[in-house]
Amino acid sequence: MKYIRAIVMNIKSCCVASMASGIVNIYMSNTDVIQSPIQIYLNELLLKFKDDLRGALATYIPELAKANADWFGITLVTVDGHIYQVGDSRQSFTIQSISKPFTYALALDTHGVDYAMSKVGVEPSGEAFNEISLEEDTGRPFNPMINAGAIATTGLVTGDSPEERFNTILQAYAKFAAHELTLDETVYRSESDTGNRNRAIAYLLRNSNIIEENTEETLDLYFRQCSILVNCRDLAVMGATLANNGVNPITGVAALKSEHVEKVLSIMSTCGMYDYAGGWIYDVGMPAKSGVSGGIMAVLPGQFGIGVFSPLLDRLGNSSRGIDVCRKVSVDFGLHMFDSSKASNSVIRAQYDTTTITSKRARTVEEFDILRTHGGRIKIYELAGDLIFSSTDYVLQTLLRELEKVDYIIFDFKRVTSAKKSACNMIASLIKSLTGNGKYIFFTNSDYQFNKLLRTFLDKQTYDDVIRFTENDFALEWCENKLIHQYIEPKDIALKVALYHQILLKEFSEDELQLLKKMMVKRTFEKGDYILKEGNTSDALYFLTVGEVSIKMASSKNNHQKRIATLSAGMSFGEMSVIDRQVRSASVIAESYIECYELMFASYDNDIKLNQKQIKDKLLTNLATDLSNKLRKVNQEIRAYQ
Repeated sequence: MKYIRAIVMNIKSCCVASMASGIVNIYMSNTDVIQSPIQIYLNELLLKFKDDLRGALATYIPELAKANADWFGITLVTVDGHIYQVGDSRQSFTIQSISKPFTYALALDTHGVDYAMSKVGVEPSGEAFNEISLEEDTGRPFNPMINAGAIATTGLVTGDSPEERFNTILQAYAKFAAHELTLDETVYRSESDTGNRNRAIAYLLRNSNIIEENTEETLDLYFRQCSILVNCRDLAVMGATLANNGVNPITGVAALKSEHVEKVLSIMSTCGMYDYAGGWIYDVGMPAKSGVSGGIMAVLPGQFGIGVFSPLLDRLGNSSRGIDVCRKVSVDFGLHMFDSSKASNSVIRAQYDTTTITSKRARTVEEFDILRTHGGRIKIYELAGDLIFSSTDYVLQTLLRELEKVDYIIFDFKRVTSAKKSACNMIASLIKSLTGNGKYIFFTNSDYQFNKLLRTFLDKQTYDDVIRFTENDFALEWCENKLIHQYIEPKDIALKVALYHQILLKEFSEDELQLLKKMMVKRTFEKGDYILKEGNTSDALYFLTVGEVSIKMASSKNNHQKRIATLSAGMSFGEMSVIDRQVRSASVIAESYIECYELMFASYDNDIKLNQKQIKDKLLTNLATDLSNKLRKVNQEIRAYQ
């Protein structure tokens, strides 16, 4: 039996502990599982770089040299609170230099920009992170991402005692990480015992009055700050908080004033990756910070935070696999922050199913009953705005939560202004996951650019299948037919439907039908023939007994004819003319060989004797009932769009 298990991270939902795994899996059966496209991608990414053991462990802090070189974890957290993680994502390590932007954030919130700027600048130093690098005239460190600037920033943490100051840091970090963090005493002692260069920097800062008092206390606080334990999931949540304008997407708690978020991200962009900062922003294009314990935290504003942990470092002190992962993610999904696309606030403009909105094909009572009962299995999503990484993730998460109950999916791209490479990659991954799972997915009204990008990720057959319908209506009809035929046999359109099955002739007696039939003319048409033409005089009502016709109206924008409805045997057309006798408002075209009965209005008006007035009354009553049902259906569809 099919069932669904979705562990979905959403703000203000579950407690943090219950969201530990954070992997969104949709189980279609006991053996087949459909995962989020992002989860699938991270799994592949882990495998791609798992055996890459380039680099070396940090040794200048002895405890860091004890790390396992095989540790490797990746976590991505969106601003909607969804968490995706693979590998050693829960393996603890010390935060080291990744602490620097968060203590700087604390200083900005506590003292404001002007005072913080008086103590530490914002310019790249062009030197190693542990260089004794100060401005000649002021003694001010160049930026808060080098050790000198970080020690100066730590000196701005307030409190009446060393323990209170450290608790202030822990509380600030906890708002970013969504849970309390702790100190690694062993690493702290190791840092303190070997941190003589940092001591020299601290006393130079004291000499310039950048650190105003308690030099050893500030230095000790810095060592503790760097020795706080995190994992790559924590880093991703902290990054997502910055991406979400300072509000933690898991807890909904504001960790940083919004006006300071851009300051922190700016300094991460220019100075966050040691001597690789320029190359990083050029290649990867996301604000980031690395640490010598092997962590990297990267942020794509408005979209997500990513944490990577691998303790093997390159010659510049950055995690080798961490840089490769972030570069690969950026390239594969087109995530460079200087891409000018912006996310839409309302990506899903509307969503509905065929219990409320159906195609333009007219259905029999039996068919409508099936759609009313089972139409929830056909789902239409009308999208709007720009599809980028985060907005596409939101769309796919919405679908995945409903996927157990949905077999037919239509994405309407009519109002999509652009779809980036990241969106197409994720969508293609979803399509591949659905293939062979009894699910059908279609993209309607999509433009050339989207189709071109999607084609690069799919084989020809799969691509042709998902974009086979240009319009919603025909995709809906195909899905409805598939669904209906699961419950009743497909109808042979060549079969003849007797007049007494006509909707407008319901409850007519045999004598009344025979009398009416004498006034009718039997007509036949071939496929493609015009039975009625828009603008012609209304002079007859038609009862369809064999075949199918489409009612079409000319578009005011071009010569294309828009389908209003498709009718099958047992249905009628031209009925509006019974009431108003105006010119035809639409054309009727044969979709197959057609047999029908034509009731000329002249015969209808003149040949029915006074004592058969009940024929007119029954016909008008049935017509009013049919029109009422159609209006109710239109009203239902309007409500579904709202």
